[in-house]
Amino acid sequence: MSNPILEIHDITKSFGETAVLRGVSLSLEAGEFVTLLGSSGCGKTTLLRIIAGLESCDTGEVILEGRTVTNDPPEKRDVNMVFQNYALFPHMNVAANVGYALRLRRKSKPEIRKAVAEALELVRLPGYENRMPSELSGGQRQRVAIARALVNEPKVLLLDEPLGALDLQLRRQMQIELKRLQKQLGITFLYITHDQEEALNMSDRIGVMKNGVFQQLDTPSAIYDRPRNAYVASFVGSANILTGTALLREDGPYLQYAGGVVPVTAGDLPVEEGAPITAAVRSEYIDFCDGDCEGIPAVVREKSFSAGMLRIALETGTGDEIIASRHGIDYSLAPGDQVRFRFARGHAVLVEAQDAG
Repeated sequence: MSNPILEIHDITKSFGETAVLRGVSLSLEAGEFVTLLGSSGCGKTTLLRIIAGLESCDTGEVILEGRTVTNDPPEKRDVNMVFQNYALFPHMNVAANVGYALRLRRKSKPEIRKAVAEALELVRLPGYENRMPSELSGGQRQRVAIARALVNEPKVLLLDEPLGALDLQLRRQMQIELKRLQKQLGITFLYITHDQEEALNMSDRIGVMKNGVFQQLDTPSAIYDRPRNAYVASFVGSANILTGTALLREDGPYLQYAGGVVPVTAGDLPVEEGAPITAAVRSEYIDFCDGDCEGIPAVVREKSFSAGMLRIALETGTGDEIIASRHGIDYSLAPGDQVRFRFARGHAVLVEAQDAG
């Protein structure tokens, strides 16, 4: 990257015998929206706290705008953090909460009033200065927490599951608002979530973490369509993972699996005839074909409907479960039916079977 605003080099952190971060490196450009995605305990919150100065690292460096801040206290770093639980002072009104850091910096009252009003305008809460936190909805309290973080005009805004406490509809509204704010202000966002949809919709890049390392750091489209390994494929979008042996033909590699043969895309991975390979294919790309096609035999086990999609669970001859999905509520297949499924070459990508690190 050219002129990164934030660099993290080989960060390690252990709590007792547990290694939480194992040599994590990351570089963010000014104005980027980067999301850390992973299950609980993967190390993403610890990494954010180290960047903010709320936690020390065992080894490694944190560099902000070319200056090493690894050992600087939080107030000496031009970053702010937004938490899931809002962390508003309950005895202060909105104006006092938003302007708190400015008062600590001994800004004048007129400066504080102007900055608070501008911050509340940004989060679409003008005129709320005199409200108490108890008088606000969850979404409004989160907006106030964001305004408080923005009022100092930080170079990097760190957001730790900021929408996790909101209901689904409000969460989606706030996703749009956060992305609007980030683009309007041009501030670099480093964002944490468990929500795959949130990460895919909002981010310029996504870092999928597991066991204290990045499994893949890439664009949303690459994470979804070209996952690096089986963990990324399964974690983001719940892909089907098929493991078999390679068959090389003139038109490209094939996967021999569960009594059938299907085409796959190798990407950057080497493929040798008869070698074990692992492929990932999304449920929406699974198609059904006539009994004499060169697909994979399976039995329909169940059908279920959710969120506008029909989920068809198949069982292969090896006992593996394969999920196919369709728009709409009805499909001619019924539990117990014998089928063959297949997919286009570009829809099944070879992945590393083992996780990174």
